[in-house]
Amino acid sequence: MLFIEALNRASNQPSERKTISRVKYRPITSNQDSVDLSSAAHQVKEIYLDSQNKESLTASTSIFANLIEHVLSHIFEAKFHIHSPEELDLDKKEWRLFLQVPPIHANKNNKTAGYMAPEIHRRPPAKQLIFHIPVKPSYGIPVEMTLLLSPHNGSPETLELFHSLPKENSLPVLKTPYPPEFLDQQTRHHHILLDQDGEPDQLSALYAHVNQSKLAEESSLPKQMFGLRIWRAKNNALTPIVLGSNKIGLLFVGHYTALEGNIHSVEQSARQASNLYTKA
Repeated sequence: MLFIEALNRASNQPSERKTISRVKYRPITSNQDSVDLSSAAHQVKEIYLDSQNKESLTASTSIFANLIEHVLSHIFEAKFHIHSPEELDLDKKEWRLFLQVPPIHANKNNKTAGYMAPEIHRRPPAKQLIFHIPVKPSYGIPVEMTLLLSPHNGSPETLELFHSLPKENSLPVLKTPYPPEFLDQQTRHHHILLDQDGEPDQLSALYAHVNQSKLAEESSLPKQMFGLRIWRAKNNALTPIVLGSNKIGLLFVGHYTALEGNIHSVEQSARQASNLYTKA
């Protein structure tokens, strides 16, 4: 993703760093990285993103997005580019994007009683992956940041990379245009969850709002992008950060607010609001 200019001088901002480097990371637990803490946590939850409900894209957000882009390019051995809605002029249009958040835990243990899979067919257990990334400022020495990548527990199928890649991974330098004082104030560790459970055209609701010249041919995009979804756990809920499709590629949506509801409930609320306005 394009780097966003740091508008505020780093020297005027309080220095608050969260440094987690080469330490033992805790595994995901359902009461921490969950969609919902209620009994409905084992059901699919419907959310949507609204073009009017978002925060400004900042330099700090841009660094986070570029860390993800850097890691995806490494693990899939292809050049991945994450678009921002601003790059595609989607921030100037009105749209809603409806998504389904899978349950926390998929029921993967429905096996015939007494049956054990042959040892030869068993894969190594899925694991969290840690990526150490030297992030280089416009001058000076790099700052190490880490990205912890976890499989989504509710996903029906864990991606092969969580079984095959080593737990610890050192990546090449990620160059940025930011001064060292600004990088020194950024969060050093991020944790994201990844699945590929979305539809290949999960961003199709946005296609009509994007300049057609910016839509890609499906054959020109790495297939690992199709249906890719990256989440971040915040306030006991999972919020979408990056979504992949077969026309746009990867889209960063981490600065949009995830709202609960489906297309029918949202349309009904809009009709009710319209009726009240008409009667008034």
